[in-house]
Amino acid sequence: MGENYKKRLFSNFAALSVIQGANFVLPVIVMPFVIRNIGADRFGLVSVAQVVMIFLSAVSDYGFNLTATRDIALYKDDLEKTSRIFFVVLASKLILCIGTFVLLLGLIQFVPFIRNNSVLYLLGFTYVIGQSSLVGWFFQGMEKMQYITASTLFARLIFVILVFAFIRQRGDEVYFLLFLGAGNIIAGVFSILLALKMFKLKIFRPSWSDIAAEMREGWQVTLSNLSINAYLYINVIILRAFTNDLIVGYYSIAEKIFLAVRQILGVFSQVIYPRVCQLAVEGKRQASGFFKEFYLPFLLLLTLGCAVVFFFSPLIIHVFLNSRPDMPVLLLRILAFVPVIVCLNIPAYQVLLAFNQKKSYLRILASATVVNLAANLLLCSAWGPIGTALSIIITELFVTVGLNWELYNKNLSAYINPGRI
Repeated sequence: MGENYKKRLFSNFAALSVIQGANFVLPVIVMPFVIRNIGADRFGLVSVAQVVMIFLSAVSDYGFNLTATRDIALYKDDLEKTSRIFFVVLASKLILCIGTFVLLLGLIQFVPFIRNNSVLYLLGFTYVIGQSSLVGWFFQGMEKMQYITASTLFARLIFVILVFAFIRQRGDEVYFLLFLGAGNIIAGVFSILLALKMFKLKIFRPSWSDIAAEMREGWQVTLSNLSINAYLYINVIILRAFTNDLIVGYYSIAEKIFLAVRQILGVFSQVIYPRVCQLAVEGKRQASGFFKEFYLPFLLLLTLGCAVVFFFSPLIIHVFLNSRPDMPVLLLRILAFVPVIVCLNIPAYQVLLAFNQKKSYLRILASATVVNLAANLLLCSAWGPIGTALSIIITELFVTVGLNWELYNKNLSAYINPGRI
């Protein structure tokens, strides 16, 4: 692999690391302040609302983080095609965002716990708008992630300032998601303008047939993303059904730390995915050599990082709660090494998607959702939040084994294992 590409890969990784690093530091700065002002129970209420917004965001994103990224990566030297993809995806997201708002109004009408906190959910919809406006998928496909680093950091800074200025007491929790969404909207608008200017994109007016074609392309990935969100985030909703807001608040603290560490995997996946799509076309030896050079060292560093989280869990929890309750410490330790399990499936799912094996990907993740629901209902009812944490481990093991088995069945394992070429 050329030195220029290695530098570009490192540059993209560094840019995404800064963004996700901000997402990691942000909870450390904001969450202790918020929890102390509104209470762990109200933080649990916000956590449930955030899960609902994450699901709505997954619908409005519609898998474009993978399908559009792949298309941009393959046609990034063709200005006409990249311009067309850019505007078709933006138009599709706008339509989907309107649809999800209508869906939210339906949830407010028919779901009691959402209706009882309707202000929180209506203000929180800015989170969905903000996520829909981000065009990180475009910069990822163009392998120019550094262009959106500044805007994202600025958005996060606005969020932090608003939180410290206005969330001062119980009742102010209704503004948390509003502030988070406002920051993302600013970053999204800036990133759209930046993409138009930096890449000289040509204005393209999408037709309904263009949008329909894009929707047909992404529905399987969308269901896959919803499945991922289901087994990652629905745990909070199920736990709330069996416990109370305080227990959910304790669990959410440990879960958010775990998810912050898990975001490192997202950085790595986003950086290498465009290159994997290209190497999959070039041949098995090129793809497997790429994974050997970049994936194995990353896996080792991640394992060491998870070990640090495990051993320093009491200190980490103390930062958030100004105390060291046994429950969140135990939960964090149970979840500490789950990112390693997740990391073991990165090569498999990237190769499957590079070869457009979306049905295989969807089948595994849909099955994982069923496994997660069954494990949650069984274990959470018996052991509360500990059962919830254990269900995450069971689900991630299922996904990792399933994806690698699917890769083997499709005779694609040689793309990640040099010994099978």
